[in-house]
Amino acid sequence: ETMQNTGEILCPHSAIGVHVAGRLRNKDVPMITLATAHPAKFPDAVEKASGTRPALPERMSNLFQRDERLSQVSNNLDEITSLIKDRITS
Repeated sequence: ETMQNTGEILCPHSAIGVHVAGRLRNKDVPMITLATAHPAKFPDAVEKASGTRPALPERMSNLFQRDERLSQVSNNLDEITSLIKDRITS
């Protein structure tokens, strides 16, 4: 749906977030969704869902050799805001 409406290809996890956000949309409440990964991280799933196999950008050529990173944050707006600000400025 997102690809049809915007031309953007999302990773499977991001696509689920965008879909749920759309279903819960309320014109009085701002809604933000964050992409969790580049679609090329999941080429088989993206191709199966969209018919398009995403290309791996050059900057990500060693993606599958990198260490995995994970951040856990509670359901707290201040913590989420802080995490995003820290990632943007680092």
